[in-house]
Amino acid sequence: MPVATHTDLDQIRDLKARYARYADTKQWEKVAGLFTDDAVMRFRDVDGNLTHEVTAAEFARTIGSRVGAGQPVHHLFSHEVTFASDTTAQGVWAMEDLIFHDREAHPKAPFSFMHGFGHYHDTYRKIDGEWYISGSELTRLRMEIVD
Repeated sequence: MPVATHTDLDQIRDLKARYARYADTKQWEKVAGLFTDDAVMRFRDVDGNLTHEVTAAEFARTIGSRVGAGQPVHHLFSHEVTFASDTTAQGVWAMEDLIFHDREAHPKAPFSFMHGFGHYHDTYRKIDGEWYISGSELTRLRMEIVD
């Protein structure tokens, strides 16, 4: 029986899948652990304006407080991954994200529903045989917010 191999591409796909699952289950410390120590994550609106920037060290506290009591849901679709070397790569992922807030339980929530579409533009670095996200920029094509 042949032994299945887990290629670098498979490892990067699994890494991004864990990112979505950890974010959806609000495991912010685990999300932060997917990034290199020097990673920066940037968020842009539909006009391309930078709306938020956070370092890996700040990620768990900052993103968790922004989502608050809301329930995030992430969908990742087609991906393009290019390897620059044995230890570096870049990727673009089509994405859709939703955040639901129960306004009756949390009347101070910023909205009841947010639905976004866009792309993650990531860089990756392999350290001691493991792939990590070394940078990420979320660009938006569309955002719908319901108060």
